[in-house]
Amino acid sequence: MTAQQVFRNTMIVILTFVGAYVLFLSTRIIIVLLVAIIVASAVRPMVLWLSKGRVSYGLAILLVYLALMLTIFGLLIAVLPPAANRLAGYIENDNRLATRLIAAQNWFETTIEERFDTDIQLLDEDGIRETVNTIVVQLRESIPALAGEFGGLLGDFILVIVMGVYWLTSRDTTLDFLTSLFSLGQKARIHEIFKEIEGTLGSYVRGVMLVVTFVGVANFILLTLFGVPNAVTLGFIVGVTTALPIIGGYIGAASAAMLALLSSPLHAVFAIISFVLVQQVENHYLTPRVMSNSVKLNPILVILVLFIGFSVGGVVGGLLSVPLAGTLMILVRHLLIEPKRDEVASHVPVKGGGILLSGGEPKLDIITGK
Repeated sequence: MTAQQVFRNTMIVILTFVGAYVLFLSTRIIIVLLVAIIVASAVRPMVLWLSKGRVSYGLAILLVYLALMLTIFGLLIAVLPPAANRLAGYIENDNRLATRLIAAQNWFETTIEERFDTDIQLLDEDGIRETVNTIVVQLRESIPALAGEFGGLLGDFILVIVMGVYWLTSRDTTLDFLTSLFSLGQKARIHEIFKEIEGTLGSYVRGVMLVVTFVGVANFILLTLFGVPNAVTLGFIVGVTTALPIIGGYIGAASAAMLALLSSPLHAVFAIISFVLVQQVENHYLTPRVMSNSVKLNPILVILVLFIGFSVGGVVGGLLSVPLAGTLMILVRHLLIEPKRDEVASHVPVKGGGILLSGGEPKLDIITGK
């Protein structure tokens, strides 16, 4: 090996490591870009619908994203203040929180003893007070860090909006550049793959938003009818966590039940009943149609993909895992499965020979087999 080859190979290795390191450092911005593209794919049909009228394409993009931002901020204003006030009250007086938990435990113990005629003791009261005190102290210490995280999330949200606007304005140019990298015979396939991926991402997000809205509103209505305090906050929690397929709803229900437990054990029971009732409609009607009409993934594969996403990227990884898996399945089908199927179908054996399909026209090719 010459000195020039050694230098070239060394530079390739160094540049590879540098590129991997830069990619690692850019993980957060890449995730923001992916979220921006997914959201843009979801709102593009609305943009096109507005641009068909007298609204220009650029103004339609701004109007759609402005409506999206106002909706999100309106929900946060309706949900966060009551939850923040209640949390602040418990942080200032941890004995109040411990007393409510002890009262809830006593109610459960009394109910079980009356129904099953047996004595039961769950947790020691002093242990509950000590645990609550430790948790409250940790919350007080982590408030500055939580404020910083909230500021980071707000910045990421603004980046998602900005990148989404730029993506929609440059979408056609990007598609033209992408197809120009391939041969004339592959341009149609690349264009079809791009549109199918965009349609899948958009339909998945719109379907998830439909499920989230239905679950949140339905739980809010039922909790209000049951007289559960902070029904808006509890319904919001259950609805938002439903964005995580299969397991998200249970996480939200457990969180809502624990929060409702602080006001009354009976309210926690009502929160669970509300979740179960709404879940029947969601599981048997809404979610199956969302999955079948968008990513077309087997439920077992969805669970596997979710756990992989959680282990790699936490909550954000779990949210992105399903649409990314659907995108990967589209690429595999178009680039691997369908070309292989076409290759097999291009040779149809017949007695004494075979029919080779070339350019869409059958051509007889005698194969003697000798």
